[in-house]
Amino acid sequence: MCGIVGAIGLKEPRGYTLRGLKTLDYRGYDSAGVAFFDNGLKIIKDVGSVEHLMDIVPNRIKSNIMIGHTRWATHGVPNKENTHPHLSNHKAICLVHNGVIENFMELKKFLLEKGYEFYGDTDSEIVANLIEYHYLENKDVLKSIKEVMDLLKGNYAFVVFTPDDTNHLYVMKKGSPLIVGKGNNFNLVASDASPMIELTNTFIELDDNEYGVLSNKDATIYNQAGEVVSKEYIHKDIEAISHDLKGYPHYMLKEIEEIEPTVERIIDTYYVDDEFQFDPNLVKSLKESDHIIFIACGTSYHASLVGGRYFEDAGQSASRFIASEWAFHPTFPGQKPFIILISQSGETADLIHCLKIIKEHNLNCLVITNTGGSTLDRNCQYSLLLHAGIEVSVASTKAYVAQTALLALLAASLNNNKRVIKDLKDALKIVRDIKNNYKPRIQAIAEELKDKTNIFYLGRGFDYFLSLEASLKLKEVSYIHSEAVPGGELKHGPIALIEEGTPVIVFITDPETASSMRGNIEEVRARGAIIYEISTKFLAKEEDNIVVNDYAYYLSSVAISSVAFYLAYYVSLAKGLNVDKPRNLAKSVTVE
Repeated sequence: MCGIVGAIGLKEPRGYTLRGLKTLDYRGYDSAGVAFFDNGLKIIKDVGSVEHLMDIVPNRIKSNIMIGHTRWATHGVPNKENTHPHLSNHKAICLVHNGVIENFMELKKFLLEKGYEFYGDTDSEIVANLIEYHYLENKDVLKSIKEVMDLLKGNYAFVVFTPDDTNHLYVMKKGSPLIVGKGNNFNLVASDASPMIELTNTFIELDDNEYGVLSNKDATIYNQAGEVVSKEYIHKDIEAISHDLKGYPHYMLKEIEEIEPTVERIIDTYYVDDEFQFDPNLVKSLKESDHIIFIACGTSYHASLVGGRYFEDAGQSASRFIASEWAFHPTFPGQKPFIILISQSGETADLIHCLKIIKEHNLNCLVITNTGGSTLDRNCQYSLLLHAGIEVSVASTKAYVAQTALLALLAASLNNNKRVIKDLKDALKIVRDIKNNYKPRIQAIAEELKDKTNIFYLGRGFDYFLSLEASLKLKEVSYIHSEAVPGGELKHGPIALIEEGTPVIVFITDPETASSMRGNIEEVRARGAIIYEISTKFLAKEEDNIVVNDYAYYLSSVAISSVAFYLAYYVSLAKGLNVDKPRNLAKSVTVE
């Protein structure tokens, strides 16, 4: 997963490019680089952050053209040779790339036989040389790109230029996002709109198998057949893609504290004048389906576990699948299934793979995403947006809560169950109370946990689903091994890992399972575990660490997930780690 920026015709490309890379470094931050033409081709790149790149790129650049890249390693370790931009052997083609080329070894073998040499391990370097090979034969970059696209297998977004012609940038796209921004006598390109928003709010979104050429005045896009495509310019809301920290020290903390307004916005969007506002055709299709299939990854998969239970409680049969598994072994329970895909970015590669299979079977499909105009948003039959605002921190917080809140509303709409509105508003009171009154206690617990190497979360039902997400958050930002276990599964193996001093964090909010959870607590306490209980007043014991007011327990992922998020945040902070950019992770997983 990588971030791409580029500009043609911009008078001061350095500022835009570096600021743009900084905006996109949630997509990758192993290494970064830029290429431009200033009295000859210049490529400056290195391992490390965009901040490091800012220190080594000259302050004054006179260039009509510039491309930049921030990388999260897929092919090849993070080193200078594998850092983008890549230059072909004969210095005719320079490019940046996001995605994965599946047949790269076959293409590399072909080029080796033609005498090409390779200095790194990336598939991107292979494509640079492959375009050059065709370009040296036909002297036409656009034609060469078309010929190479016909050879590539996989998902990709490329921005290309040649030192032979510094008045044009070239683009090619399949599976990975790429957007063109139209300015006044300049054109921009990037992985998403956020780097360009200071300079324009007018964009073209490239579709799969499209390629094109950009000058300072024009953007001409072609389809796979080589025909010019008429693209509609769209306008994006500046506020919606703002990356302003607004006084917070970290995006993760800011985004945790945006949970309340995010859920309020969801209610205001999808429940107006005492009526649910979902597409009647969507609701009809869901009701007529005999099985709901949820497909998602990571945090979104945890939201699908919650949502699946909501639909079951509404009388629907439901299954939940991890996208990367379902994509290779698709299954369709029921005679008339309906598919729900959940993706914060709308560009998740595993889900895009699944969508192709869904379309082949001509099935009804809904995507729940935070990103309007994304690949999944554009290509699913139905789409519901989270309206959560941009989430910059790699560890998702407000988007997870938004997903579970929206799923609660959608499931309730099947039976016109308006009780969910009051329940959601009561849950938001808990969110507000935690924000205002519980952070010092959570921070104190984080200090006790920061040096631990193994931590367990326990819960049952909705509390178990929340435990999975809580455990994932802690892993992501603190690098502590953490495991979530259903309370009833302890005795079936996991209790063997409990020893003197092992922290066990327990959620107790469900009256039906509270007594059993208390029994689980005693089981681990007898093995020397240190217990941290999070409970509601009605179910609380005197020794519980965090007790919140009562709420409808099925909304645990709305009401008390912020306890888990704050805890992960403060543990990471106490360990001196990079809270917003944990190692080895990227925000938008655009490769399988």
